Amino acid sequence: MMKHPALYITLCALFFSLRCMAQNQTNLPTSMYGIGELSAGDGGRYAAMGQTGVALNRVGFLNTQNPAAITRMDTACFTFDVGATGSYARYHFLSERSANFTGNPNRFVMGFRMMPRWYTLVGMTPYSSVGYLISTREVIVGEPDNYLYSYFEGEGGLYKAFLTNAFQLTPHLSIGNSIGIILGKTKQSETQEGATVEHESRKRALYVDFGLHYNWGNPQGRTWETGLTFAPSIGIRQENSLGYSNSSTNETIDESEHSRPQYQPMHIGAGIAMQTGRWTLTADYHYIDWSRNVSKDAQYRYENQHKVSVGTLYVTQPRKPRSIELMGGASFSNSYISLRGGKMYYAEINAGASFPINESFLSLGIGWRRQLNSRSNLMQESRLNIHLNLTFGEKLWRAKLK
Repeated sequence: MMKHPALYITLCALFFSLRCMAQNQTNLPTSMYGIGELSAGDGGRYAAMGQTGVALNRVGFLNTQNPAAITRMDTACFTFDVGATGSYARYHFLSERSANFTGNPNRFVMGFRMMPRWYTLVGMTPYSSVGYLISTREVIVGEPDNYLYSYFEGEGGLYKAFLTNAFQLTPHLSIGNSIGIILGKTKQSETQEGATVEHESRKRALYVDFGLHYNWGNPQGRTWETGLTFAPSIGIRQENSLGYSNSSTNETIDESEHSRPQYQPMHIGAGIAMQTGRWTLTADYHYIDWSRNVSKDAQYRYENQHKVSVGTLYVTQPRKPRSIELMGGASFSNSYISLRGGKMYYAEINAGASFPINESFLSLGIGWRRQLNSRSNLMQESRLNIHLNLTFGEKLWRAKLK
């Protein structure tokens, strides 16, 4: 009989999810620009707290936002975190309207204590996603009753596989580092009058980030936590190809293609949290610098991003080791793409709850995101997100580490 069935099942799911995460997880038209729609910064069990997490170092929370904030894991077991997200989005541009639904796994993480004061995470999360289907109609010059139809389609995305190590230097101070790879493939095509041009890009890059976490206060009363993270800008290696086919002439072309260099943005995050027996209040700020990237299309340019998030958590029965937790949060940010000089902003509110089930936690969250634009002639988006997350442990065969 298998000694650790949960471990075996989860490891199989980790490998299977490589393919799932590479599929498109969005249908946002603006994902055709840059490297696609970026992942929201998955918060796992506490995603409903406005996607905050830089300062949160809690028991049973496998934090992927701050590599230093994982030093309160249960030392007697492997801890697993598995999550999925579903989204219903509505778009409108001038008089055109559309809607769609997407759903995908978005988080596979395993955490454990390697040695006293040394904690480790292994996992995969989405990094960016491309997914759109756009049709246009233009009147042919000199033929007012005839139209020229064009179709633009894109799919694919990038995922991140990583290894995190954190070290508890003192009871109050922890440091950590994540290193991993970003991999994936995107396809983008344009079809017009039977002629199709397809661009395919395979991308890979090294991923590195660093974190620091510090806590102080009275554990029996009010405690404070703060966190800092930094990820440097690193180049993305690309293997690009260009394909052309014409159904009218049976002409086909397939060749390699040169494109502008792309870089991961530099990322700086800071957070602060206050905890009492029942309440946790937290706030994060993220600065994402895209200045190394240059647009290949005059229609858009890169913008540095700023994101502010706040979140709260309420423990219904703090005297119990496991209790229902209620969550809420909100965030505001700008897009890293500026279209024809117009800027796009995103406002989001979240709510959810975490329920103890035996030795596990089932977390449910819901979020509503609204796009706010600087100009009325830019595409508008509103989106309903649903988060589902399961956190569970598999006991180690040996006794708890001392």
